[in-house]
Amino acid sequence: MNAGEQTVRVRGETGEPGAARAAGRKDVVVIVDALRASATIIAALWAGASCVIPVRTIEQAAAYLDLPHYRVAGERDGARVRNFHYGNSPTEMLAHRRELAGRTLVLTTSNGTRCIDAATSGATHLLVGSTLNATAVAQAALALAQASGRDIALVAVGYYDRLCPEDSFAIRLIATRLRDLGAIPGLELPPADAEDSLDVFLASGAAARLIALGYERDVHLCAQVDKWRVTPVYDASQRGFVA
Repeated sequence: MNAGEQTVRVRGETGEPGAARAAGRKDVVVIVDALRASATIIAALWAGASCVIPVRTIEQAAAYLDLPHYRVAGERDGARVRNFHYGNSPTEMLAHRRELAGRTLVLTTSNGTRCIDAATSGATHLLVGSTLNATAVAQAALALAQASGRDIALVAVGYYDRLCPEDSFAIRLIATRLRDLGAIPGLELPPADAEDSLDVFLASGAAARLIALGYERDVHLCAQVDKWRVTPVYDASQRGFVA
């Protein structure tokens, strides 16, 4: 940290209640849903989507289905919502790059988009992170926190607000990056070793559910570390994330 820069503390939170607490403090909030909403948003923006709009409900997402500039993705309990263009799947985002390029993706998920919604009204800045962009999101979050004089909250989405191992691992990895950049950790968590990522992901309950649904490739993709430098940042004027 350079002389004169704002000292930034890093907090950890879990689930929708944690996202609401972080927003209430007006933190710079990083939402982490490692399997898979974070990865889907990151992959969609990397694939050329102009914006990713997160919504809570299937009905809200379905309202965009007949609009030509939009594509709609979503899942409930891991399975793609019937009649939607895509599931909550980063590998599908990559496979449909031509369709996504220049369009807006609307996304609803069982857990991640609920937590995003809980943070939108109060967070000073709202970002999406995972192992896939750990270094980039740490750098972006720290710069925004220093500029705004706020602290950072890493929100592990979890499974219906219960902490799960892949999200815990991802926030530990981002927290490690932030510590290396000079932020002050407020997390009582051990540092994460990037080499452990795939083993942690594959051992999780979420991975077992996704593999049973045919999404093993998603699990392997989501577990990659620093694959992309894409940092989704919420733009209130567009009601969604842009790169």
